Amino acid sequence: MDVVTLVEEARRDGVKFEVDDGDLLISAAETQKHLVKTLSQHRAEIIELLGGKSENTEPPPTPRIETYQPFPTDALPEPVRGFVEDGAKSIVCDPTFLALPMLSALAAAIGNTRKVLLKPGWPVPACIWTAIVGESGTAKTPAFRAVMRPVRKRQEEFMRANMDAVKQFEIHTAYFDKEMGAWKRDKKTNELPPENPAPPQASRLVVGDTTVEALSPILLANPRGLLMARDELAGWIASFDRYTSGKGGDAANWLSMFHGESITVDRRTGHPPTIHVPEALVSITGGIQPSILHRALGREHRESGLAARFLMAYPPRKPKQWTEADIAPAVVEKIEAVFEHLYDFTGQADEDGAVQPQAVALTPHAKEAFKEYYNAHAQEHVDLGGELSAAWAKLEEYAVRLALVIHCVQVAAGEPTLTDANSVDEVSMAAGIRLAEWFKHEARRVYSRLSETEEDQSRRELVEWITRKGGSVTARDVQQGRREFKKA
Repeated sequence: MDVVTLVEEARRDGVKFEVDDGDLLISAAETQKHLVKTLSQHRAEIIELLGGKSENTEPPPTPRIETYQPFPTDALPEPVRGFVEDGAKSIVCDPTFLALPMLSALAAAIGNTRKVLLKPGWPVPACIWTAIVGESGTAKTPAFRAVMRPVRKRQEEFMRANMDAVKQFEIHTAYFDKEMGAWKRDKKTNELPPENPAPPQASRLVVGDTTVEALSPILLANPRGLLMARDELAGWIASFDRYTSGKGGDAANWLSMFHGESITVDRRTGHPPTIHVPEALVSITGGIQPSILHRALGREHRESGLAARFLMAYPPRKPKQWTEADIAPAVVEKIEAVFEHLYDFTGQADEDGAVQPQAVALTPHAKEAFKEYYNAHAQEHVDLGGELSAAWAKLEEYAVRLALVIHCVQVAAGEPTLTDANSVDEVSMAAGIRLAEWFKHEARRVYSRLSETEEDQSRRELVEWITRKGGSVTARDVQQGRREFKKA
């Protein structure tokens, strides 16, 4: 009997074959010992017949689908929590559509005026990068505009003041031109030429479409820092290295701005040709469509750590529904007041008179809470690789960044339970840690989508569709509601 026939008859009798690391494993009943002995005599031929592969008929493990967890709005301080919850009801959107841009906007309002010193050599700035992932038509834009309203309002006030300063500058320039003309005509004068008036520098809070070359003089004139707010982030990412032949200049500088580090920019035009910003700090917020997310945050930006710096949310779609709900005027007033107080924060002068961020400490209980989080987070990090490992590296510190923002909002809002404006307490730290834990779970969801196959995507979309239907559907519902299951 040839080997092929021998194997086929053995299979019909229930014998199973498996090749493990070049060795043949034969599974058979106790009464089939003689058959196993016969098969073992043809071990090499059977391995060759099987192509060196196992006959394991078990299906591959099904990838886990991470379900969406509701955003913990109760971790936000008032009046931020009320604004986010009212706004979500009014716009009929997920709370993250307001919470994420709000966190970035609040961080930018604090800017370089405050830093937590975790330990010597580890300062933590108030800088938060957020991205809302959502399809077109999911109410990202109305939510974004609602959050940006108090920031734009303050910016408009600065712009009006700058227009007045420009008018005065034009008058002074006219006087200068007249005096300079007279000085040039006086051949006998020993006096120095008149001093050219300096043009006014506009106070800026927010920027949109800009390259690092254009941003550097704005940062130099606004050492507090800025908010970069864009309805769509894809264009910002695509603009990297527009004028640097893809050498990585813009992306590298943006990575530095996440930490409030110095940047030096050599400009092709403008004066001066080289601009050095000692502490360039920029918070970022915006949206991105899921179909563009994978392409925009390509391997280059994921490996560089750019993607890992973003706190992302990709909530399931919600059906639109008319509502008369609106954000209470009192809540809007309180939010505007918080921003005004944060914009009034100042740093402290060092020995040379330069303004430096004011150091904010952690109370002993807050420090203990962070140490516990840090150690548990580090244990999780050990078992991760690739993109999630990079994200976990940033989420380690994000708990403190979020706690700092929460603390400063409480200071600005006059929270009565706050005992020390210069120390982050355990309540703010617990809230920061809770938010960081939520963002960790959401990072798993978002990154799993970046690497999912078409089959994975189909399964996930089916699960989300069933969830939107209340978690239970019939076979008929699936056939009628899902195109891929419709009968021909």
